[in-house]
Amino acid sequence: MKKFYFIYFIIISSIALMIYNISELDFNNLKKGPFAGIVSNVLLILAMLITIRDIKKKENK
Repeated sequence: MKKFYFIYFIIISSIALMIYNISELDFNNLKKGPFAGIVSNVLLILAMLITIRDIKKKENK
C-alpha cells in the first residue's frame, strides 16, 4: 500500500510541475518554451499509471 502512496505523490507532483510549465509558456513566441518539461511530465504520469496497473494485476493473481 505504501507503493501506491508514493506513486500518487509522484503523479500529483508531476501535475503541479506541468501546470507550472504551462503557465511559463510564452504564447507570443512558442519557440522559447519549456516543452521538454511538459513532455517529461506527461511521460512520467503515463509511466506511473502503467505501474499502478501492473501492480494491481500482480495483486489479483
